[in-house]
Amino acid sequence: MKEINVQDAVGHALVHDIVRIVIGEVKDTPFRRGHVITEADVPKLLDLGKEHIYVMEPEDEGFLHEEDVARALYTIAKGDHMHDGPMAQGKIEAIADVDGLLKVDVDKLYAINSIGELTIVTKLNNTPVKAGDKIAGMRCIPLLLEEQQVTAAQKIGGPILTIKPFVRKTMGIVTTGSEVFEGRIKDAFTPIIEERCAEFGVKKIAHEIVTDNTDDIVAAIDKVKAAGADIIFCTGGMSVDPDDCTPWAIMSTGARVVSYGAPVLPGAMMLVSYYKNEADGRIIPILGLPGCVMYAKRTIFDLVLPRVMADDEITAEDIAKLGEGGLCLNCGVCTFPNCGFGK
Repeated sequence: MKEINVQDAVGHALVHDIVRIVIGEVKDTPFRRGHVITEADVPKLLDLGKEHIYVMEPEDEGFLHEEDVARALYTIAKGDHMHDGPMAQGKIEAIADVDGLLKVDVDKLYAINSIGELTIVTKLNNTPVKAGDKIAGMRCIPLLLEEQQVTAAQKIGGPILTIKPFVRKTMGIVTTGSEVFEGRIKDAFTPIIEERCAEFGVKKIAHEIVTDNTDDIVAAIDKVKAAGADIIFCTGGMSVDPDDCTPWAIMSTGARVVSYGAPVLPGAMMLVSYYKNEADGRIIPILGLPGCVMYAKRTIFDLVLPRVMADDEITAEDIAKLGEGGLCLNCGVCTFPNCGFGK
């Protein structure tokens, strides 16, 4: 590129956006890429501190403009259920089209960001998003970038971003506890689950209350499965007391247990399992919820629930990785998910 004085730039086209920033008042783009400078523009550009501009030259062949790089990066990164936002200041953003779970291929993201002077930035992997949310941004650092860097990114390939829509729409609850079954205390757990699931558009279609008896719990789970629930929550009896039978009952249904126990506080006694319904081939998550879900502001339930609702299979490795960032500080004013819990 060639640098020329603004006073000599009349008739030349800008090769990049020019931004105006007035702290506390405005940030905008009074001059866009491609704008042909006029005599009237010269004092305005000088007011913005622009004494020189760049113009393209023949020797710039083999380089890509920042906007072309941003578009190329978006093309690499984009996956299902998203679109690109408007180009601005050499940057383009990916926007969610649906409510769902954002999945990020972290290895590919790291590889592309390690190439050189191009960048893709995203929200955290496994973050719930809503339609219209910004989920990522793409841009390069210099105004012109060697084309070979973009070629290297294309070889790594994509997609890097995918949104899995929230697909589970019905749930069933099995409440365990002789004290609830006999009416000695009120079931305070079910309203909490209903409130959390309502955020995902999920409704309760079956609810069984049973005593602390393994056979009764298994029978109740079978009833809820038969009712057609997409997901089953079991509450009560998840601790280590002799009367706590729920974990063993879940295992007795034939469900594949991913993990009983998790490195998360609150929520260490969580059980995650999947049951394959032979009648129709459905895979039904069965979750054993620890008592802390009933009274703590945020728990492992909040970390696992979005993935379950998006039908994103949870593995034992996923559970183990929750240890880093798995300590909720129970802040006086809860700002989750805008905090370190589960990150």
